[in-house]
Order: sequence, then structure tokens, then C-alpha cells
Amino acid sequence: MKNIIFDLDGTLIDSMPIWDNIGRDFLIKKGAVPPENLDEILERLSLEEGAQYFIDKLGVKMSVKEILDEIVKMVEEKYIYEVPLKAGAYEFLEKMKRQGVKMCLLTASEESYVYPALERLGIKKFFENIFTCTSLGMSKSGSEIYEYTAQKCGFHKNETAVFEDALHGVKNAKAAGFFVYGIYDSHEEKNKEEVIKTADVYVESFEQLI
Repeated sequence: MKNIIFDLDGTLIDSMPIWDNIGRDFLIKKGAVPPENLDEILERLSLEEGAQYFIDKLGVKMSVKEILDEIVKMVEEKYIYEVPLKAGAYEFLEKMKRQGVKMCLLTASEESYVYPALERLGIKKFFENIFTCTSLGMSKSGSEIYEYTAQKCGFHKNETAVFEDALHGVKNAKAAGFFVYGIYDSHEEKNKEEVIKTADVYVESFEQLI
């Protein structure tokens, strides 16, 4: 393993609780009725795709940019000041850096709050590149984004591992042909058994890998 592509939310940082009610709270605030399976719908979409879904399917009378701006304001303060690292994440990143492993970050979150959070947590220095779905113009709903990220970093697929917590991320990284580590997150408890079956390696925390 010479290279690693890391997911951020639920993998390196414990941020998923923030997202549990953001979409629902936003829709209620705007007078829209959130579907019962809203969480399942949004977890496979980038922020831009989610905003477009609010417009097309739920009748929100705003532009994609206006929706994103408002949602980002709702979450960025928590990222900047509160979101913690997952147990053992810093130590694992530090160990990989010492061993000469090249690492990049691939996240569906936005630069405006990702960068301040990475700086506060002291882990930005470990990554050769930081990509957001928005900056790439792609989402994690398919496998292509993992191949594209590896190409942009100059990573050979057979020398690269992907670390993901979400089932769709694990499945899509595997479909792209990468060696995949599944990382436990309570937000994915319902999918835990399938993540275990799909990933090449599954761990409860980074402490097991140190």
C-alpha cells in the first residue's frame, strides 16, 4: 500500500451526527414536507445534487446556490469549532506519513468548512491533495470518482487503498477495483454487516491499525 484515498465524514472525523437532521430542518424551515426516507436519499448525493432534489421533487423555491449557502451556514460553525477526530485517526495518519505513504482526501463536504476543520484538527498537513465532490464536478454515487481521484494524484490502482465508512462508498470503491478498508461509524450501523462483507478489511477504529 503506497497510496491511500481517505473519505472524511464518518471515516476520519465524527461529523455524521451533524448531518442527520440538517436537510430535514432546512425543509421544515422552508415549509416543505420531508419524505420519511430523506436520509437514505441524501447520503448518496453531493450537496449540489441534494439541493437540486429539494427544488425538483420537494418544491423549494430557491436556486441551488441559495440552498447551499444557507445549509453551509448551518453546518460550518460546528465543523470549524466542534467536530472531533475519530479515535486513533491522527496517530494512524502520522504513522502512514512516516512510512512514506502518499495520502489524499476525497469528500462530499465543502471547502469552506472542511479546510478550517482540518487545520484545527492538525491533519491537513498529511494530505498531498484534498478533493471535494464539488471541485471535481462528480459525486460518490458512482465508482468513477475514485478512479479519477487516483489519476489526478498519480496513484496506481493496484498500489492504492480506499478508506470509507458508508456502504455506498465501500461498494463503489470496490467496483472501481481498489483495495477497500471499511471503517465503523455509528451512522452506518444498519449497514454494518454488508460493509463487512464488501470491504477487504473492516475495523472498528483506527486504533486497531496502529
